[in-house]
Amino acid sequence: MPKSIHLFLFLLVTCSFLVCLYYSEIEKNVSRRFGPHLLGSNLRNLRASEDVFALTGAFLNVTPSASVQHGEVEDQNNTSSFYSYHSANTKHANFSSAETIHLAVIFCNVGQKAALKWNFKKMTRSLFKHCSNNIALHFHLVTDPSSWEIAKEVIHNESKKTKINIQASAYFVDTFAQQFVTTIEVLQQYFSAKPGTYYNQALFYASVRLPDLIPSDVAQLIFVDVDTEFRDSVEKLNQQFEYFDDQQLLGLAPELSPVYRHILYVYRNQHKTSLLGEPKGKGFPGYNSGVVLMKLNMMRQSNLYQSLLTNMSLANLTDKYSFKGHLGDQDFYTLVALEYPHLFYTLPCNWNRQLCQWWKSKGYEDIFDLFYECKGFISLYHGNCNSQIPDANT
Repeated sequence: MPKSIHLFLFLLVTCSFLVCLYYSEIEKNVSRRFGPHLLGSNLRNLRASEDVFALTGAFLNVTPSASVQHGEVEDQNNTSSFYSYHSANTKHANFSSAETIHLAVIFCNVGQKAALKWNFKKMTRSLFKHCSNNIALHFHLVTDPSSWEIAKEVIHNESKKTKINIQASAYFVDTFAQQFVTTIEVLQQYFSAKPGTYYNQALFYASVRLPDLIPSDVAQLIFVDVDTEFRDSVEKLNQQFEYFDDQQLLGLAPELSPVYRHILYVYRNQHKTSLLGEPKGKGFPGYNSGVVLMKLNMMRQSNLYQSLLTNMSLANLTDKYSFKGHLGDQDFYTLVALEYPHLFYTLPCNWNRQLCQWWKSKGYEDIFDLFYECKGFISLYHGNCNSQIPDANT
């Protein structure tokens, strides 16, 4: 046999050995990082081949100049995904001592509503701009597969100049709707104007079941609407948890419109001295769910909270207060607060400065400003009902 053939066979065997060794190292690193459940058939659950390459490249420290480290892990039921991004500046940061702040956002149907991507981009940009470097952020996105891809792109692009450790998890809304169909049907019955309307979609009830959706090792969570922008650090918002007492499960800011004065019209006529539906400072105007602080562990363990998600409880409360809402989860929180105010911590309005003035021209001109007023520095704007948020530089 010619020497050239011997040489060729030797090189072929050597290359085969090196390739096997290479993929063996990849498997070890994947298993070490995510556990053995990712290996085998579940490796196919990674959504795209580029994610596989980025995942293995990062584990082997063969990272591009942007220092991207990302990948997806899904359970066998295809209910959730994981993604992480570390900016180029994070390589010298010490994240072992960084506090992780968990932030939940609903980000669905972006293909049908292009403005949602722009809102999410502005929200994340303002969030990262005001963050200090010594924190870690974990996004929990209630989303759909196509919107999830857009969310990852936005987070990746907006994070490039930060020194923040950022991760994200996705919880697909279709699976959520199937898992909590009974709860959704009950809430829709009491807090939707009519079937098929904007607030009748399952995603507008997602926040009430976040304690059961988010992993059990997450003890507290900040939920924000996508149409919000930060003007101060999320760390300061997170510090509001320190003011909760032992009974308070949730923190929400006052509703800055007379919507619940309107909804409680019948009840107020029957109870002339009631302060329900009055402006903040004088009574209870209801809550706005654009920002919600959640003590997840307490919510999971609260028999009272769990019982309030049943048809019997909501039937009794809606009947007592003659309450027919149309604003989804926000109506649920407000109705519960009417009866059980001790479960709620009231956030300063500065952390959810709503800008919607729709009710001003609906017969409430004379009292609207009493509800709408919010003095002092605004830490977070909420552009509800498509309101324009002031430019950050003005």
